[in-house]
Amino acid sequence: MLFSPSAASGAHRGPYAQLVIITFMIGVAPYTIRAGQLGATVMVNGFGDLEGAARGSDKPVCQTVVQRAYKFSDIVSFALSVSAMAPDEYTLDSWSYKDPTGNFIPASSDTIARWQRGLQACLSFAVKQGFKQIHILGHWDPVHPVLYRPTTWRNLMDIKPYQKAAGLSYNDVMIQPAITALSAVSSPSVNVLFSISGEMGLSNYLYAASWRDMLTKTRTQLQNKGWKSVKVATALNWQMFCGCVAASSPVPGSFDPLRYNASFAREFTGVKKYAMPYVKNFKALLDANDYFGLSGYGAGYPADAKTLSWRQMEIPLQTLAYELSFFGIDLKQYMQKQVIYVEQGLGAVLQYGMLPAPDLATVARYPFSGNWPVDGYNKQVDPWQRKDFTAYR
Repeated sequence: MLFSPSAASGAHRGPYAQLVIITFMIGVAPYTIRAGQLGATVMVNGFGDLEGAARGSDKPVCQTVVQRAYKFSDIVSFALSVSAMAPDEYTLDSWSYKDPTGNFIPASSDTIARWQRGLQACLSFAVKQGFKQIHILGHWDPVHPVLYRPTTWRNLMDIKPYQKAAGLSYNDVMIQPAITALSAVSSPSVNVLFSISGEMGLSNYLYAASWRDMLTKTRTQLQNKGWKSVKVATALNWQMFCGCVAASSPVPGSFDPLRYNASFAREFTGVKKYAMPYVKNFKALLDANDYFGLSGYGAGYPADAKTLSWRQMEIPLQTLAYELSFFGIDLKQYMQKQVIYVEQGLGAVLQYGMLPAPDLATVARYPFSGNWPVDGYNKQVDPWQRKDFTAYR
């Protein structure tokens, strides 16, 4: 155990509190305003998204969302999630996928092949729709193997990328099936971006050499498969990027940037001597990335704003730049690379709930808090019925 984040850090979003409406943006650099292209993200959390038919459709959820997404953009992102069955932040028991009812199915050669087939069908559908860019975002979501509830935030999990549990690793259950699926549906008119990790900062930081190895191998496996271009990276969170410094006050996800920065500075002093030896390898990982990816949920400030602005979209990058400076890393040196907000959006519901947020301040503070329309559209829980919410968005 090298780092022990404070208990308060567990107050961030868990694996079941993701967004209904997510976009990712390209071309944003700190301290400047550039044009950004928006695209939809297709959430793939289990076999229920890849198999069967969505309500009111003859296609699975994944393909149905892809079809809708193409109506407003020719770039699309697939956020893939596999469950790391873990009783705590440091212990990995096994890997699982979710079945269509939300139950956990142990990963095995059969379920891995099933997962790959489902991904391949949806990716093939996206290529045939005419998308010019496909982005893959890999996630592990820690789940308690007995209580079946979130163990912690993925950013705080101390798991190695090649670490075996019940005979399988993250590479086996996530990366290789995605590579196989992509390789089977290639098109010379489509660019591929592959974020082999997203918001998995502690692992990226502690085991940067292993992640760099996985990044290089992933790029090699996908190159010369017939895509227009292939780029691979590891994506960070916009705050607590290394998972080794937890801002204890105010609670993550409910603070303004200046208060957060002061909190981070205080907490950093407690872990500096343990964290600094890892900087060299981590910088080498950043250097190896083909683009710079990060989650960008910090754009909702000031909370009393009536509308979002492009200037606010820089807040996540500015916050990340501030954090990196404590480690002797200058974010500006990476801004010549393509910058992608691999996660971004507005959920507009009560934190981790289903009811619409009561006011704009809540929408701004918890942009990642959304609900899942599992049983189809329900006007009663649609936050976008409010005109001030839609104006803000």
